[in-house]
Amino acid sequence: MTMKFFVHGVSDLLQRAEAALVALGAERRCAQRLDQIGDRLGLMGEKIDLLRTSMREHGADEAIDPDFCLRESLKGLKEDIRDIRRQLATLQAPQLGARLQRAFARLNKVAEETYASADKLQWEIGEHDRHWPLQALAQPD
Repeated sequence: MTMKFFVHGVSDLLQRAEAALVALGAERRCAQRLDQIGDRLGLMGEKIDLLRTSMREHGADEAIDPDFCLRESLKGLKEDIRDIRRQLATLQAPQLGARLQRAFARLNKVAEETYASADKLQWEIGEHDRHWPLQALAQPD
């Protein structure tokens, strides 16, 4: 009878160990996915910063976004980032592993930085285009 309990106990222990390994694998894959999203979002932020730098350095002889398409795209990106950050806030829990917590924190930081860059570019384009007709009139032919 004790052998039966022992075998059952070992079997139960092995099942729990297997479940823990599966959970660790799932957590690792989730962290990798969050890192990939962070990488892509970071690249978007870099592109936005390059566009802002180029816009400031070269100035524009005409309106940058006369049809508001770029500003609408930036607005959509900011809404998506807000959704990501909202979801991250609801998912974080103290029982998550360290790797997953680092991935959450990194993605949250990258999302915040990219949001700020998109917001600045959106504002700068709006200011430039709002003042552009006045700048064009002030320049001699």
